[in-house]
Amino acid sequence: MRKGLISIKFTLLTILFTVFLSTVVNAQCSVVSSSGYTVNVAITPKNIVVSSTNCPWGYNYNVNFDYNISITGPNASAQYTLQALIYCVNGQINGAYSLPLNGGTGNATTTTNPAIPHNGTAYGYNAPYVNCTNATIATMNCTSIDLIIQGPGIPYQVINCAVSTAPPTNLPVDFLFFDGEKKDSGNLLTWAVESEQRNDYFTIETSSDGENWNELTKVKGAGTSTEAKTYTFLDAKNGSQSTYYKLSQTDLDGTRNELALKYIPMNESDFNMYPNPTSDSKVHFTFSDNSETSTVILRNEVGQVVFQQDLVAVSKSGKTSYYNSELDLGQSAGIYLVEVQSGDQLVNRSKLVIR
Repeated sequence: MRKGLISIKFTLLTILFTVFLSTVVNAQCSVVSSSGYTVNVAITPKNIVVSSTNCPWGYNYNVNFDYNISITGPNASAQYTLQALIYCVNGQINGAYSLPLNGGTGNATTTTNPAIPHNGTAYGYNAPYVNCTNATIATMNCTSIDLIIQGPGIPYQVINCAVSTAPPTNLPVDFLFFDGEKKDSGNLLTWAVESEQRNDYFTIETSSDGENWNELTKVKGAGTSTEAKTYTFLDAKNGSQSTYYKLSQTDLDGTRNELALKYIPMNESDFNMYPNPTSDSKVHFTFSDNSETSTVILRNEVGQVVFQQDLVAVSKSGKTSYYNSELDLGQSAGIYLVEVQSGDQLVNRSKLVIR
């Protein structure tokens, strides 16, 4: 669960937000303007485009995706801004900044080109990172998409379209989502289906690197049912470490289908950023983490880094460092993305409004 996210209220705009899962990773957001027309945007990540097929010392990557954009209804009008941010492993941003403002379908590739670091040894990549030869939409955890939109009757805004790795076609379960949340007692996994047909059981597997998997548990399915059902499982074994989870489903005849992948990091920071919105670009940061230095990175609406500064912990207790800093970001009015990183780990990613 993301922390520090802002809530923006619009009096002239009703936002209709739905997420549809079909045969692939798919995010669809629908926005209704105050003029009466609707903008529908579907982004479908297809594959990872790596900078090299042989990467002993790290690599860069982008996300190739399909898009389907329609503008329907009365007073339909082209948008002023229509962009997408695809978030992958450790919250890395893959920006797509040239979606067609008048709508349309097609294929494109992001341009942000984030880096995947090695661990100091040739072909060595610590979790959650993987070697470039294993870089897929699932292993790179590209499961969240933000839509940036502005147009006639639509104020500038950023809408999150959370997605999961969805199942292949012709499954006996109408799969909805797979999610996970860190609790004091362990990692709570939740998934839901709209209906089931001859579904015997679900299987949850775990991995520390996204490549080598071990079975954690089986959860009995409902057999055949037309009722929506939500399943949960508490993993009390892996709550103290970063863990990948893979969900699959097995039919009564033994046929098995993989459904989704979820990554839960070891630490969830008690992150606070205030005031938000801010009127003078001065922002206060408080959080704790397991490192002595962290870095604040500020990105503008097109993903460019416009501010970056290291933070030093004000105190420490055992392995936990505590941060309490006020920064003048020195930026003009707008919507920004704030990242706080500790080494290769993302502590938090939040949206910030400067008025």
